Parts: sequence; structure tokens; C-alpha cells
Amino acid sequence: LSEHVWGCVDTAMDADAILTREQEKIWETIGEMQVDMNVFDVLSYPNWFHNLKAAVKEVCTGRSGANIYFEGTPIPKDEMIRIVREKDFQALPENMREAAREAVDTLLHSGDGQLCDVMIDRAALEAILEAGNRSKAAIKEAGRKSQDDIIRDYAESTVAVANIKIAVRSSKTAKSLEFMKRAMAPCKTLNVERLAHAALAGMDSIMEYLSGAGYAEAADAIKESPSAFERWCDNRIIETIKPQKTNPFSVGPLVAYVIARQ
Repeated sequence: LSEHVWGCVDTAMDADAILTREQEKIWETIGEMQVDMNVFDVLSYPNWFHNLKAAVKEVCTGRSGANIYFEGTPIPKDEMIRIVREKDFQALPENMREAAREAVDTLLHSGDGQLCDVMIDRAALEAILEAGNRSKAAIKEAGRKSQDDIIRDYAESTVAVANIKIAVRSSKTAKSLEFMKRAMAPCKTLNVERLAHAALAGMDSIMEYLSGAGYAEAADAIKESPSAFERWCDNRIIETIKPQKTNPFSVGPLVAYVIARQ
């Protein structure tokens, strides 16, 4: 990796250090383009919500330092911990408040860490989808294609892929219908109710539903192997943003670059 100019001269010869430096390089490159950075917020949502999840677990379990936090998010680690400890949820972005409140209550009263994760992960998916819907409205209002269409496409693909992952994993671990309904976020290209019921019936039913819903490649990947399925999940996102490479008069190629590099 070092020979291929990953990391920097002074970066430690350590995989995590090299990958961290590469993440920094992505945003240094984007910063040089002098574009509206708000466009890229949606790509950071998973990190924002991960930090919320880590803070909830740290505060509610008292295990300080047991959780990993992402740097560079709008709310620093210490502030996130303070918000959760003091239950100052109004200090969070609106799309995080209710999930934070429910997750804290759930973990304190039931000790169910998995349910806490599900609540926050679902809120993250809904935030991503909401960003995509805002982009769709902006396109319609402008009466033309705009830089926002990549956010719409990215959001739909990300949420759909997450729902399929939930169905596959829930089927393997015999999760209940109620669990899947809590975990899945409704999206345009999938009927999550039917997907959840298919997961209850087993992997063959999931593959049958996906084949009829326009996700035949996902069904083929599930049939092939777990690693083939995980690879399809990543590739689906890449295929979604690939057309942006030929859309030079918008921020689309830059968003596509960030997603592809990640």
C-alpha cells in the first residue's frame, strides 16, 4: 500500500493508520474544489449515528472507552456524551432526537443493546432517505436534473441494500417479524412488509421476492455465497453512482468520487 502512495511518508506502517490517512485525503481533495460541503452531509450520516450509538452505550453501561467514535462529525465525542448523559436531546439534529431518547430509555430499562442498535440504525436509514426525498423535491421544483439527483439515487440504494441485509441476517438468526419491522426503513423500490414476511419463510422465499422486485442479482448472490452477497451490496451502491462520472457540470462526480473511494 505504501508503494502505491497510500498513507504519507510519516504515516505509521499500520493498516488502520493508513486507512485513516486515506479518509483524510478524500476530504482534503474535496475541500480544494470549493463546493458546498452540505451536499456531502448525507454521506456522513452513518458516522453521526454511530457516534450517537456509542455515546448511548457508554453512558448507559458506564463502560468508558469501550466504544469507538468517528472523528470529524459535527458533534464531537465529548459533546455527544454530554448530550446523552444530560438527556439534552434538543441539542441534537432533529432527525436524531427521537431515536436518541428511545434508545436511552430502552437500554436503561431493558438492557437490550441490540434493540438500541436497531432503533438508531433505523433512524440513520430514515435520515438518509429523507435527504434523498429532499433532493427529489428540489429536482422537481427546478424542472430539470440537478446535482441533487445523485443524493436521491444514493439514498434509495443505500436504504434498499440495508433492508435486504436485515432480511438475510434476520432469516439466518430466526428474528421475529416485529424485530424486522423495527429495523427496516420503507423505501420506494422494496415492499418491506413483503420482504419481512419472506424472511420469516426462509432464504428461498427471500430470493423469490427479490427476483420479482427487480433485485435478481441480489438473489443470485445470496444463492452463491455469503461473501458474494456482501460483495453485491457494495457493488450495488457503486453501480448507482457510476453514471455521475459523465455528468461534469454538477457536484455529482465529486460525490461519486467520495463514495467510490470509501
